[in-house]
Amino acid sequence: MANGFAKNLVAYNNEAVLNIERAATFLGISTATVRNWVKCGYLQTLGESTKYFFHKNDVEDIKSKILNGGLGKLNKRANKAKADRTFIPDEYIENGAGLEKLNAIVEFVKSHDVDLFSALLLVSLNLLKKEKIISSISTADIVQRKDLSITNRQIKEEIKAWISEISINSIKENYSFLLDCDIPRQRDILGFLYQSFLIEGQKSQIGSYYTPSGIVDKIIAEYAKKDSKILDPCCGTGQFLLAASDVIENPLNIYGIDFDQIAVRIARLNILIRFKNKDFTPNIVCKNTLFDIGNYDLFSLNDENIRCFDAIATNPPWGVHFSKTDSRKLKKLYPTISSFESFSYFLKKSIDLLRDDGIISFILPESILNVRTHKDIREIILKNTQIKKIVCLNRIFKNVFTPVIRLDLKKGQSKNNKVKIEKGNESYEVEQNRWLSNKDFIFDIHASGFDAEIIDKVYRMKNITLENKADWALGIVTGNNKQFISSEPGKGFEPVYKGKEVEKFILDSPSSFIQFTPGKFQQVAPTEKYRAKEKLIYRFISKYLVFAYDDKQQLTLNSANIVTPRIPNYPIKVIAALLNSSLYQFIFQKKFSSIKVLRSHIEQMPLPLWNKETFSEIIKMVVEIIEGKCCFEELDNYIMEKFNLSSKERNYIREFGK
Repeated sequence: MANGFAKNLVAYNNEAVLNIERAATFLGISTATVRNWVKCGYLQTLGESTKYFFHKNDVEDIKSKILNGGLGKLNKRANKAKADRTFIPDEYIENGAGLEKLNAIVEFVKSHDVDLFSALLLVSLNLLKKEKIISSISTADIVQRKDLSITNRQIKEEIKAWISEISINSIKENYSFLLDCDIPRQRDILGFLYQSFLIEGQKSQIGSYYTPSGIVDKIIAEYAKKDSKILDPCCGTGQFLLAASDVIENPLNIYGIDFDQIAVRIARLNILIRFKNKDFTPNIVCKNTLFDIGNYDLFSLNDENIRCFDAIATNPPWGVHFSKTDSRKLKKLYPTISSFESFSYFLKKSIDLLRDDGIISFILPESILNVRTHKDIREIILKNTQIKKIVCLNRIFKNVFTPVIRLDLKKGQSKNNKVKIEKGNESYEVEQNRWLSNKDFIFDIHASGFDAEIIDKVYRMKNITLENKADWALGIVTGNNKQFISSEPGKGFEPVYKGKEVEKFILDSPSSFIQFTPGKFQQVAPTEKYRAKEKLIYRFISKYLVFAYDDKQQLTLNSANIVTPRIPNYPIKVIAALLNSSLYQFIFQKKFSSIKVLRSHIEQMPLPLWNKETFSEIIKMVVEIIEGKCCFEELDNYIMEKFNLSSKERNYIREFGK
């Protein structure tokens, strides 16, 4: 079925917590608007060390107030942001064929305010005419509940049930356009139309964005055989199931589950039309996979039959908001999942439902690979499956900016397994077992075999890290920059630095000035953290590590964070040299591939335990760089030399950094 936004809930003092992206999705607004609401005092963050994380109950409360009209100003913003906006998911259509005709159907439904359920019924009947399953049909036939001449027994039952559930008044004579219009030949026309009618806010809240057909076809072609037993546990309107039906001969070997009643009705009809000359009842049901499967009643089969699928392929929901009741159930049913992330539950359930050596192929947010919140499911994957392939798909969903991957797993413990990584035209293999030793089980897929050799060489050198050995601080959040920030220095004002003004080793000329009155600011670190004798200031939003050395007790805004190392006899200038070096840029990108420099990233960077002479030489060069007397290249080369990197390795790192 598909996604919302990745990164869902975390645990904080045993309470459910939403990060800024998930809070924005739940409220139907942008992350920028969430920040504004924080500044205005409408939402409270957890505190200084957990900036832009919110108690789930607080977010639910403000959502309730908006819906009840209790916050008029916010109500207008939230509703206008996404709630009433729809879009045509043209990436869902094969080769873009017939898009103009489909758009005409969508526009007719919108302009005539046709009820969604009725519109889909009428188009379904139109499709049955095209497939010669029904000879003729009119709006009057539906209103008068006439017995329809449908050649397939099960399809007749499905349509009869559908008609019985709609109001007679919802079908008007001029809706006959939907019964007679030209429908282009596409695999899932009904699914396309359903997606087009759904409002965008609803899609993101329930995690419902359907998968482009080309991606589905590749997965099915790779893993489905004519006698395969396949399941889509979040099947939506049946995109994966329809692709499987092109390969699998027996429709009873195709299983689908979804909690969306309309989507399931469409999926059942899709499969029945695909096998229109067979008499069968589809194994596609409206259930909740996470709660209902395995309770002996799913398909009127026993557990043994349910738990033996050859392949499970899907695009599961991402970032679904669970009710308090469901959260309690999930905690009990899936005790190894602590993140409350919907796609993690579906992965765990699917691993359980596979036969030994069975295959899983999921479409997932890239964040599953390296975000700390998802370490629970990464550990489960590493210890219970062989990762066959990870394919980087970039941004494939319209109006969703989360990078996407395809993750293919084989049930069974890994034994020297090599994972194939595909990024565009690039392809290479990495050893799965190396991820078991990574902190938080991070899947550092961007490091090829040669990359890993270089990184391993660095980490093999005896080292220490900043974990539990440094003070950390976020920059100032004033709550009202117009009130507190000046573009000109004035009496009582001092420089306050932004992330873009942080350069390697030095701070650029400031563009902002502030009167430091901590009690008036929305969020501020303890004064002693800004006024430390020596500290490092780094860019927070950045693809690169950029650390400035500061011994002048300068202030920063929230785009520039602070770390003050507390390692006896380990000079702060040496740490700055390492973190700014080309080698550490390389490690950062290969291990984390992030556009945010997180504390957890910095804490994993190794600080080699070199001798005093080496430290002194590095300090000398850093001082000269700060004073403009030495070029960075000399220091950079010296660091690579101390790690005993070969000429080939050094050139490789330099080329990577260009």
